[in-house]
Amino acid sequence: MDKSKRKFIKRAGQSSAMLILFAYGGSKLLTGNKINSSIKSSWDGFLLKDPNALFDLPANLSYKVIMSSGDLMTDGLKYGGKPDGMGAFLLKDGSVALVVNHETENMDRNLDLSTAYDSYNNKPYSGGTSSLVLDADGRTLKYSHRSLSGTIDNCAGGTTPWNTWISCEETHKKNHGYAFEIDPESKSLKGYKRLSNMGRFKREAVAIDPNDPRGAVYQTEDDYKGLFYKFVPSRPGILSGKGELYALKIPGIENTTNKNGSISVGETFSVEWVPIKDPLAISVKTQTQGKNAGASIFNGGEGIIHTNDIDLTTNIFFTCKRGGQAGLGQIWKYSPSKANISLFYESNDANSLWEGDNINITPWGDLIICEDNGSNACKLVGCTPNGTLYPLGRVAGNSSSEIAGICFSPDGQNMYLNIQDEGKTIVVSGDWTKIREFRDSLDSNKVHYEV
Repeated sequence: MDKSKRKFIKRAGQSSAMLILFAYGGSKLLTGNKINSSIKSSWDGFLLKDPNALFDLPANLSYKVIMSSGDLMTDGLKYGGKPDGMGAFLLKDGSVALVVNHETENMDRNLDLSTAYDSYNNKPYSGGTSSLVLDADGRTLKYSHRSLSGTIDNCAGGTTPWNTWISCEETHKKNHGYAFEIDPESKSLKGYKRLSNMGRFKREAVAIDPNDPRGAVYQTEDDYKGLFYKFVPSRPGILSGKGELYALKIPGIENTTNKNGSISVGETFSVEWVPIKDPLAISVKTQTQGKNAGASIFNGGEGIIHTNDIDLTTNIFFTCKRGGQAGLGQIWKYSPSKANISLFYESNDANSLWEGDNINITPWGDLIICEDNGSNACKLVGCTPNGTLYPLGRVAGNSSSEIAGICFSPDGQNMYLNIQDEGKTIVVSGDWTKIREFRDSLDSNKVHYEV
């Protein structure tokens, strides 16, 4: 292990991307709520209609399209379709790199097959990643290239404390269903690492606990009978090596979907971790192994992110797109140091939150959630520590596209996201002060965070 990886825990507490949040550590604020009616009257009053019918934003913010599906990249290949999960990285030369997943619609059919992970009928499989390198301002494209090819259904993923991107395959197909580690500094299509021992399943996203000396990796599974996983590497920071895979069990709760309303928002449960003996799923699906050992079901596990409390303990937030009594989505919070999990938020109104998917943290310390609901107005939603929601954006026009890949530049000045069906990767910038003021006007606690 190199020195940078040995010290990743220390660096994570100092990084601008790893926020120290006072409020997330307070149990009184972590009660959440099932609905905040204020958001209903706020959407149209706070978001301005985009004259180009792509993405509505609050006043004082504007967007710029960085790349569109089919655009020719610097390496001569076309930018792939259906951009999904995405991470932003500060490169050694001061540039900002976006590593972008492509769920489907591969456009690099002329690619040398020797550089692809896998192929079918002499063509690379349709998933993978592209890397978009921007100037230091984080808004101007310098060059672009394919960084992973021949994978399947690369939905979301996660960043590592050592500045790499983990891209996840959402599939059970043979030889697939893995996570892949991508170095944003690399221009090679063969520079990826397949993270086999992290498990083979319909993986959606990952988050690494930077405060765990073992470097535990938490993983969601996008399936109606999905599980919540933990991978503990044998060598912290070396995810391509050996390790142990587990699935979370809440004793007494087989299914967290909460259709009967038996789980209250804010309710906390002690957990156990059951071992997955065959992470490669050679004979039995990973999910089946976990369920047979008593693991609890999480319906439609999607985005996942960690936050740091003032005492540098970790909270892991993740979304379940189809969870809840109304099937509109849940947000769960797992606390590794306490070995417990709580239902942070559950929506019962589509106007508030409808199938939350990708998730991240804003530079001012709130959760930020992308919707994926098949409607013609998917929303980008901020969520304060007490569960108050507020608008940050909305897909414009008549598009039913989901929003994906939400992340911020290392300096916190630019917000990046993908509008999937349109095949657009955009950057949003401007005066964020008004956003924070509006957010504080809705949040009765008026909690501010140390970042």
